[in-house]
Amino acid sequence: MKKSILTSKEPLFGSCIECLLEKTKTWLSEMDFIKVEQHFLKELLSQHIIGLCETDNFKNAKLLINGIEHESKLSDELIKNIKEHTANLVLLREHIYVNKVGNLKDNQEYLETEVENYIENFKYIKSQIFELVLYIMKKDKNQKLLAS
Repeated sequence: MKKSILTSKEPLFGSCIECLLEKTKTWLSEMDFIKVEQHFLKELLSQHIIGLCETDNFKNAKLLINGIEHESKLSDELIKNIKEHTANLVLLREHIYVNKVGNLKDNQEYLETEVENYIENFKYIKSQIFELVLYIMKKDKNQKLLAS
């Protein structure tokens, strides 16, 4: 005779929702940190604006700044969607929002893809900014060495 290990599906279902809620919490934390990084990168570029003007990289820097601005707007919308999704998951956990479980699953997958894409795009922009600033810093250092 087989014994059933799980007597009810609710604990497993509830823990699954908790996992999804934990994921959304992680996403929000990452998005908040990226916002701080975006401000830092803008400041970094503004501190080196004179060096950018003196090189052929000014257009590139302008594109990167526009990229940061665009990503910032996207993050606001993405954060709003994640918070809305989180609220719906909480309602589901409390058995208030049971009819649209499929929609929540699809939305979770969609948001996961969007967050991953957003983070990858931001990492690319960040690496480009670091390379550009590093180039300018090296150029400034070489000029100072030549002047002395």
